[in-house]
Amino acid sequence: MNVRVTEAGWSREAESAEHEHEVQCRYCGLVQFVPERDREHVVTCLRCRSRLEHCAGTHPDAALACSLGALLLLIPAWTLPFLTTSALGATRTSHLFSSFTILWREGQPLVSIVVCLFILVFPVLRLGSLSAVLLALRDGVRPRWLPAAFRLCNGLQTWAMLDVFLLGLMVAYFRLRTSIPVTIDTGAIFFMAAIVLGVAARASLDKVGVWHMIGQEQRCADPRAVVACSSCGLLVSRACEEQSCPRCGAIVHARKPDPYSRPIALLVAAMLLYFPANLYPIATIPIGLTPTSYTVLGGVMDLLDSRLFGLALLVFTASFTIPLLKMAGLAWCIASALKGHSNHLVAKTRIYRIVEEVGRWSMVDPLTIACFVPVLQFNGLIDGRAQPAATPFTAVVILTTLAVKSFDPRLMWDAAGKAQ
Repeated sequence: MNVRVTEAGWSREAESAEHEHEVQCRYCGLVQFVPERDREHVVTCLRCRSRLEHCAGTHPDAALACSLGALLLLIPAWTLPFLTTSALGATRTSHLFSSFTILWREGQPLVSIVVCLFILVFPVLRLGSLSAVLLALRDGVRPRWLPAAFRLCNGLQTWAMLDVFLLGLMVAYFRLRTSIPVTIDTGAIFFMAAIVLGVAARASLDKVGVWHMIGQEQRCADPRAVVACSSCGLLVSRACEEQSCPRCGAIVHARKPDPYSRPIALLVAAMLLYFPANLYPIATIPIGLTPTSYTVLGGVMDLLDSRLFGLALLVFTASFTIPLLKMAGLAWCIASALKGHSNHLVAKTRIYRIVEEVGRWSMVDPLTIACFVPVLQFNGLIDGRAQPAATPFTAVVILTTLAVKSFDPRLMWDAAGKAQ
């Protein structure tokens, strides 16, 4: 899809283009003119090649049906048995709720709270708010809570980790199967079906189209004197900075607040916690009826010993490579903005987009622990529990994710422009 930009000013051609609207790239800050939206198109930024808009080519009812279906499937997923293990003539059965209750009882409050929020609370809030917004728009009503509900839905996209939990469930299942019999129960099957529908709802959701339905955009008098709302993308006059967005109600900032101090502080804290998170054992599982503690890399080696090569590669990438990539990539972007470097800006922006998207998958190890701990409460020989590294590892994932979200990649382009 073609886009046009007039960096020198507002052109006559742009004024006469009735079927165009303006959009500012949230990665480089360039204001561009986008043609009238059609089905199944992707609009990319002319300067940094980031995606500006994506119309999935489906009707909003498709996203509504998927989100409602996922929400309903989560009810039996919570209430029915999840995993069952057998050993020494005894059986242990888990439910989703037992994952965080046992972690709390074993002295892992941070991991317990994170599992509860990421697996139970945030997914329900996200799917519920999305369903409510799409139902209201389908009925042609626009209540006052509509923009706030859609902002909540989009804000929880990173933190609702049902798909990451599914990977953790698979890792836990194959890791336990090498030592004791384990069965995936009905609750887990409903849970997998809910994840499939949740992913389909995200893939079919046209966020820009929903925002247009909530409130239409108006052409600004001068594209050089506009500020984009970070929540809904609405372009408003620079005079409206630090005020509420007229469409979604969020406070409008030209750039994110505390653009350097906040991400640097979060990044330094994550780096300090990264060492104990990888040096100390993260969990204990029975291997050959012997409780064995393992580190993050030790868990990867156990999967390799069990000839689960694909799963070992996934865990190594998610638990070890991605945190390093997030910290190194974000540090490179911050240094570029501080020093005003103008080289490799497109590559730096692409790296920022990658770490922003894949950073949440680092939570696979804590979520794997949450899966197997409830079904390994047998005796001293067959026992599974979280170890000291579980808390700092979870903190590293959260801190790095917050650091990435608090940094504004447009600062790199601003600084490079000033240096030139």
